[in-house]
Amino acid sequence: MARILALTSRLPYPPREGHQLRAWHVLKALASRHEVTLLSFLRKDDALDEAGPLRDVLARLETFPIASEHSHASMAGALLRGTSTRTPFLVAKYDSAALRRRLAELARDADLVHFDMLPLMAHVDCVPAGVPVTFNAHNVEHHLLAKRAQIEPRLAARVFLASQVSRLQAFERHACQRADAILACSEPDAHALRELAPGCDVGVIANGVDLDGNRPAPAAPDPDRLVFVGQMGWFPNRDGVDWFLQSVFPRILAARPQAQFVLVGKADGYEVPATVAGNVRLAGFVDDLRPDVHAAAVYVVPLRAGSGTRLKVLEAMALGKAIVTTTVGSEGIELEHGDSALFADDAEDFARATLALMDSPERVAAMGVAARRLAEASYGWEAIGAQLLHRYDGLLGRAVFESIAAPGGRVHAA
Repeated sequence: MARILALTSRLPYPPREGHQLRAWHVLKALASRHEVTLLSFLRKDDALDEAGPLRDVLARLETFPIASEHSHASMAGALLRGTSTRTPFLVAKYDSAALRRRLAELARDADLVHFDMLPLMAHVDCVPAGVPVTFNAHNVEHHLLAKRAQIEPRLAARVFLASQVSRLQAFERHACQRADAILACSEPDAHALRELAPGCDVGVIANGVDLDGNRPAPAAPDPDRLVFVGQMGWFPNRDGVDWFLQSVFPRILAARPQAQFVLVGKADGYEVPATVAGNVRLAGFVDDLRPDVHAAAVYVVPLRAGSGTRLKVLEAMALGKAIVTTTVGSEGIELEHGDSALFADDAEDFARATLALMDSPERVAAMGVAARRLAEASYGWEAIGAQLLHRYDGLLGRAVFESIAAPGGRVHAA
């Protein structure tokens, strides 16, 4: 058993967003074999009182508020650093002297330090030389930011975002160079990170899905209903839904006026276009998304930006849904066009593919069976956790060897 010190950018449990879900299952897998201490930033909407399952698997949990969420002065300071120095704003807003002090104290006795999310790598200088560092790359962040800058409609925001891309790219490169191992979510992401920082040790640990908790429904879905799952606070979701409602859904309604689109996920302040509002339901955040997903004939993934692998797609596969997705929306997942999903990247094709499924309950059922079969074969969290542990065994074994070889070296791992 080794002593692993982990850092997360928000409380991983309860997992209400994709990166929380990945962080939770990574930590759970590590804790099944090792002693894991977690230092986590705490967002205003994190539910510390609901984190019992997280505490149950960890040896220790300590949380730290995000200063920029609680203080206008801290937010202003982060903005100043993010615009007047080489530090990106995304990184500056996670400044925390308290977390740095605790990290420096605990890292001295750690066998490995795991950084979940890129901004946390700003604190890697607190880790002593010789202690292995892993970086869990949920996305290729500078690619995501560059895409966001391209499609942002507000001029001032677009200029600000564009000014951040080179800063974030340089920081991401340095983070990859500093890490002893990088965990990418998909092979395209791994390739991009290897290009960014040649010679770095990048491996793929894919996202997964709870196969037992997400099973197909026995009842047939409503052939007129479409569903998307995702909170509108994350710009790829918002951009994708905007595009779908403005450019795709009107085409679907022209052929099928009774069609309904259900958006599941936090959508505070989101404005549905008036032209389609009568056929759209904002379900908001729900404790259990499965009933809404089960009820829909087609699960749509109209994303045009993002990286990593979409946990929402993996859940849809496990639930046995017929999926229509863009290429970006399913990146890193081995869906096969015409068998386990339909792919479409322009509005006309996306509408046509969706209508074809709505018109064919038999094809919806067959595609759902194929998607579930693929999820079972490749994306269960148990199998992915085993891959992760194997990866960490190699890092910890190397650290033990180097500790033995070094004069005065110490060994904790066993």
